[in-house]
Amino acid sequence: MKLNIHKLIHPIIQKLAYEIIYQKPQTVDQEKILGMLIFYEILRKWVKIDNIYIKKVDVLKESYFSNQLDKYLIITNIIECYNILADVKRILPQSYIKHIELDKINNIFSYKQKLEEYKIIIFEKFLKKHGIINIINYLQKHHITNLNDVKIICITCNNNILKYIAHKYPQLNIYTTKII
Repeated sequence: MKLNIHKLIHPIIQKLAYEIIYQKPQTVDQEKILGMLIFYEILRKWVKIDNIYIKKVDVLKESYFSNQLDKYLIITNIIECYNILADVKRILPQSYIKHIELDKINNIFSYKQKLEEYKIIIFEKFLKKHGIINIINYLQKHHITNLNDVKIICITCNNNILKYIAHKYPQLNIYTTKII
């Protein structure tokens, strides 16, 4: 029963997370910056960038494009996490955000999409409720995706929830700044 928990220890991430956890952030920009830094740290090995060189008669032009075949679905409570996820499309252009209230889950995905095409990111600001387990159970039960392709991201997470997830889904990857 081993769970892949990755603690983000970058000093800037730690400082911004501390301010959000224990103090009220001074500005919305602090949450946006924290969101960008967290997503950068987590996705830098997952996102593929293609270099394209265009040779003209006199000039060689270089451009960078994210892999257009990779699609990302971010499952989150937009009301609670909007400030953190506001600029995520800048680093993940092929991303879609799905609003879910974790404590009111009945039919998570009522719309028809091929969710197996997506790399799934579950983002929760403070992972302290068992609603996350309902999402994971739904994904597993309906064979929507390989759970190895699911990343759970949170600023803080509760130790009891981690134990439960570790017991039931040890293959999941969880990224956090602090375990409470």
